[in-house]
Amino acid sequence: MPYPSEERSPVQEAPTDIAVMVDGPVAVIYLDRPGRRNAYTPRMAQELTDALVELDQRPEVRAIVVTGRGEHFSVGADLDQIDWRETRSHGVESLSDPDRAPWKLATPIIAAINGDAIGVALTWAMQWDIRVVAEDARLAFSFNRIGVIPDRNSTWLLPRLIGFSAAMDLLLTGRTISGTEGHRLGVASRCLPPDQVLSDALEIAHDLAERCAPVSVSATKALMYEFLEENDRIRAYNFERRTLNWVRTLGETLRGIAAFKSRKAPEWGTTKDQRIPAELR
Repeated sequence: MPYPSEERSPVQEAPTDIAVMVDGPVAVIYLDRPGRRNAYTPRMAQELTDALVELDQRPEVRAIVVTGRGEHFSVGADLDQIDWRETRSHGVESLSDPDRAPWKLATPIIAAINGDAIGVALTWAMQWDIRVVAEDARLAFSFNRIGVIPDRNSTWLLPRLIGFSAAMDLLLTGRTISGTEGHRLGVASRCLPPDQVLSDALEIAHDLAERCAPVSVSATKALMYEFLEENDRIRAYNFERRTLNWVRTLGETLRGIAAFKSRKAPEWGTTKDQRIPAELR
């Protein structure tokens, strides 16, 4: 899978801490401070949030890949450039507008963890939908080792993703693990040599954009995150069934079956912005 070209469709023009490229239905966001190993800054956080939301609002963008420029994904907070006692510089981290949270966006977000992902960089990636990790990447929820606590909802989310015992180990100790161990624990769904991580993530993104119906993808993502908080299995079953029946009324099932039988690419008729009707709840 060819890498998107920065000249093909850049979103921003002024120098920033990220770079955004669009290749047809797939957008790629680079954490773009290679000289600092893509270390986090509050500006990077704001720009990344804004870019994810802006790309989600583009109907033609069906998948977003986030990766790091150069050899690293991100080594975490830039310890030389952040005033840890200055609360205003960290205001971007508060979910004052929950609809901007990654799990509320209709577009699937794929983390291409091409190298080390430390601290905030790893908790960023955990908020997204699919993670591809380099075998030799160093991964660490290192917060307790610098006198803060794990962030970005990781104390709520990580136990649900990899189990309470494994999450307690990683979050309490802040120990460093390899991408291979992270994959074994369930931190990532795929583990590859570093030079294959981005191309694999792009292949996932393009395959999803071409082969999967927009409305069924966005509905699946919405249900998956909602059901993380649902304890009533029967309610979840019936809500899922009502949503399935609604998707069928939109014609995508017939389009998908026709494409499967003809062995052609589907011509979908829905958009990712078609939300599950409130009356189905």
